[in-house]
Amino acid sequence: MYDPLETEVSFNELKSIFVECMKRAIPICVIGGWATYFHVNQNFKRAFGQDYMKSRDIDLFFNPDKEKEFSEVVFKQGFEKNGMPFRYEKIYQRELKKFMSIEESKKELSFNLMQIFLDLFSNRKTTELGSWVLQPLGKISFETIEGYPVADINTLVELKAVALFERDKADKENKDACDFYSLFQYSGKRINSSIYIKKAVEKLIKRSDLIDAIARHVLLDIGKRSIVIVTLQQNLQQLETTGYYQTP
Repeated sequence: MYDPLETEVSFNELKSIFVECMKRAIPICVIGGWATYFHVNQNFKRAFGQDYMKSRDIDLFFNPDKEKEFSEVVFKQGFEKNGMPFRYEKIYQRELKKFMSIEESKKELSFNLMQIFLDLFSNRKTTELGSWVLQPLGKISFETIEGYPVADINTLVELKAVALFERDKADKENKDACDFYSLFQYSGKRINSSIYIKKAVEKLIKRSDLIDAIARHVLLDIGKRSIVIVTLQQNLQQLETTGYYQTP
């Protein structure tokens, strides 16, 4: 779904941020697409013989009590404000293989540039660093996967469900749909039901374009869209009858 160079650069930036936060004892937690990757990759790779799709953007939850310290890390890593209150970015020049400032990038051809977005989330309003405060983050916990602190499965699924009703760009909505589906099918973990989650499943069942995206990018075969539909219908039935979903 994304250019391998984009995901490689994105992961290197995630790793760099994490290492710096560890040095300073700043607690952060990976959410979004990279968190999905960590949760599902092992089982997905066992099923398909290849890695699950990686992420282009970096989504991080941070403790608002450490806002000042974390802001120092964000700016030390070279991220600049994007214009949205919770978003920061770095620009990578493909041919030169280096980062440049937003101002410097204005002199470049757009097809040579790659944007790495850092979206910040918290569980209460912050001032020094902008952040996006969402209801599911109120009870967030984390587990360590491959050495990284990753959001618990229920918070992550709930966030993906919310995102499916917030997106205004097709590529991001497609990625959220794939991640949402994959968390159910390949995380191997119990997922508790909620109004948002059930509504998200219902939305996917009704959207042929999102069904196509899941078949193409998760099951790796557009001809398997009927499998996606049946699976979603079964997931919804289990959520409604038991109050949770457990991978068979």
